[in-house]
Amino acid sequence: MPPDYTCMVVDDEQDAIDYLLSLIHENCPFLKVVATANRSADAAKKYFKTFPDLVFLDIEVDEKNGFEIIQEIYNEKWKPHIIFVTAFNRYAIEAFKANALGYLLKPVQDDDLKQVMAHFLEIKETENYYENVLKFIAGYAGKIRFNTTTGFILLQSSEILYCEADHNYTKIFTAPEKFTLVTVNLAQVEEKLNMTDFYRISRAILINSRYLTSVHRRNKTCTLHWQEKDIVLPGSEDMIKKL
Repeated sequence: MPPDYTCMVVDDEQDAIDYLLSLIHENCPFLKVVATANRSADAAKKYFKTFPDLVFLDIEVDEKNGFEIIQEIYNEKWKPHIIFVTAFNRYAIEAFKANALGYLLKPVQDDDLKQVMAHFLEIKETENYYENVLKFIAGYAGKIRFNTTTGFILLQSSEILYCEADHNYTKIFTAPEKFTLVTVNLAQVEEKLNMTDFYRISRAILINSRYLTSVHRRNKTCTLHWQEKDIVLPGSEDMIKKL
């Protein structure tokens, strides 16, 4: 009996592709893999050569994210079912659940694959599925990825109060006493951010000027205001003078 559905796997790690292919072969006899892609540039091209019913899609694929790939594929005629594959990320999982979308956490487990495929078979024909995918993408739009020691975080630039250098890493503060340590230096964080909103007040500190309420040139400090709290940060004389 031929398979009922065709699928494609997109991931920039070939080992992850091979591993998922083995799980599909062992657990999903109704699925036929017709294409794989380990480069974002190839994903849409391979999709339009094979037109699979289902795409297993890593959220982050080299220089693009999975949402950009979906937007390349989705049009009025072609709307494959998407199952997102990701490392653990709280925001992503909450958003998947809120939009009733299928997802797999790395490393993928047999039972998780069986569960997500049961979900696929149940909702594959529902019209609002595609609307939910588009809502999910809209919720992710504009978020910036920062790698951490355990995975990554996704933040809107407006969520960031300030950033502080920590040797070759950077602490990104989203509240006065709440930060995430990301595995890039401050200069690399600076490159990712909209620099019309962010300003370097010292070699070690980058502030979001949206939260800036005062500058004290004599004391060489800047004050940020967040939810009725003031945060006083030290700056360098030369950089403070430019504010």
